Amino acid sequence: MTERENMKVSKSWLLELTKLEVSLDEVVRLLPLRTIGTKEITEDFIELDMKGYNRADLLSMRGVTYEVAAITDSKVNFDETDENEYIWESNKLPQAKVEVECPKLVPLYCIAKISGLRVEPSNKDWVKKLEDCGVRSVNNLADITNLAMLEYGQPMHAFDAGQVKDEVLIVRTAKDGEQIVTLDEKKRDLIPSDILICDSEKALGLAGVMGGKNCEVTDETNTILLEAAIFDPIFIRKTAQRLNLPSEASRRFQHGLTKKRLLQALSAAIKMYQDLGGNLEAISIIGDTSEPTKKITVNQGRVNSLIGVDIKPEDIENYLKRLYFGVKKIENGWELEVPYYRLDVNIEADVIEEIARMYGYEKIPSKKLEGNIPEKIDQKLFDFIYNLKISLVDLGLTEVQTYSFYSTKILSDLGFRNSDLIKVSNPMSSETEYLRDMLWPNLLEKVAFNLKQGYESIAIFEVGKVYVPRENDLPEEKYKLAIAIADGDDSIQKLYTIFQKLNEYFGDTKLEAGESELFHPVRAWQLMKGGRQVGQIGEVHPRITNKFGIEKRVAIIELEISNKQACDLWSLKIRNL
Repeated sequence: MTERENMKVSKSWLLELTKLEVSLDEVVRLLPLRTIGTKEITEDFIELDMKGYNRADLLSMRGVTYEVAAITDSKVNFDETDENEYIWESNKLPQAKVEVECPKLVPLYCIAKISGLRVEPSNKDWVKKLEDCGVRSVNNLADITNLAMLEYGQPMHAFDAGQVKDEVLIVRTAKDGEQIVTLDEKKRDLIPSDILICDSEKALGLAGVMGGKNCEVTDETNTILLEAAIFDPIFIRKTAQRLNLPSEASRRFQHGLTKKRLLQALSAAIKMYQDLGGNLEAISIIGDTSEPTKKITVNQGRVNSLIGVDIKPEDIENYLKRLYFGVKKIENGWELEVPYYRLDVNIEADVIEEIARMYGYEKIPSKKLEGNIPEKIDQKLFDFIYNLKISLVDLGLTEVQTYSFYSTKILSDLGFRNSDLIKVSNPMSSETEYLRDMLWPNLLEKVAFNLKQGYESIAIFEVGKVYVPRENDLPEEKYKLAIAIADGDDSIQKLYTIFQKLNEYFGDTKLEAGESELFHPVRAWQLMKGGRQVGQIGEVHPRITNKFGIEKRVAIIELEISNKQACDLWSLKIRNL
């Protein structure tokens, strides 16, 4: 079963789980106003637009039912299963054979051995529930795991016990070079960050992602090992992304699971197998099953201040109780117990957001901001840069954006002294230690890269910041323009022609002879303005281009961009109106 961005909610199943006080049409109207957007509505389902939301509870029918009951002031049609009601509590059962070698990555792992089963097509009610939720029916034994996942949000997997050597499951990380053939019949190469379910001879499944082909339920299956677990969400996400193997299960593991829902789902699934004639022979529950209760204190004054509306205390309490918070009134507010399945509620602001949406965002009136309106930020420099970029593109150049750092290759090949540059105190890597004080060296790297890709002619530019050290002060940030052209023996002439066409921006900039070890001795000039150097234009020295593997001539120009230039250009345009 592949992953969908959204959650399809079966209408008939929702009505089964809710004592709904309003029509389904009203539910559809309220969902985008109070909870989450909808993508598609049909006779059979409501598709919730889950993209960008961190509501793990809405990836289950029970979670959606709680939400619909809250926003419609209805009641749910089920009770929370207590631990003394779990199917295994009434029997003293032997332990299923399990070894968990990586307990930090698997905080809770459960296996139930169920025998006496027979594979058949599922009944019509099961098939409809699955199809309405966008899931294909396979057979009765496999369908139970999907039904439990859809109702409780807890992924489950059934292994054919006959294909597991000695019926002993081992949970471990993969070994280098190990492989597995998954249910989609593709061979997957594994790395040590992948969590595996194995027996003593082979891998049986990618934990939290997809089962293995060698132990799937078949028509001959009569005994299963039913798995329900919580795996480290980061490891599951990395495995699913690396293998490009998203699934409904991996999505739920990544969003977060609760131990209580796991045990409820496991008990419900076992009961469904028993209704098919199955016999629970053994069960193992490895890990801590306790679920700590989150408590949050909410101040009434902050509620009304943040929302901008004076909501009555009794209304706030009503909203919170409808959302199944435990509510205790205290001075100036409330002490709350967060429902165990609301993993997204952790701080007071989260609770205030819950109150606001239950009140109704559309009911919150707009208000004028108090105080003085701040002065408009001077945008002339940014307008100047924007128009400059447009002109450069019109002249046939391509804009690039490079990192604000020098690579170790640039530092080495250009002979820059680290002491002349600004060092980052906490760099991400050795390649991001020193901030750039010029743009063109990074463009030279881009020229080299593109020539290696087979491009014959390169004409690129960048407008960005450079960082210049200042003694006993913060570094100075300057905007600069850099252009690089590698287009035959006349690159420098083509570059100078482009520079002349930018007369509107840099009209009174003059060329003077200059020397630099980085540029050709007779094909390089300083750019002067108002008696000071503001940039340079020239052909990069062949000694430098050779180090970058460039055989073509590369012409470079780099110029300062100042706010004064922007103001001067703006004033000129005003005078010409």
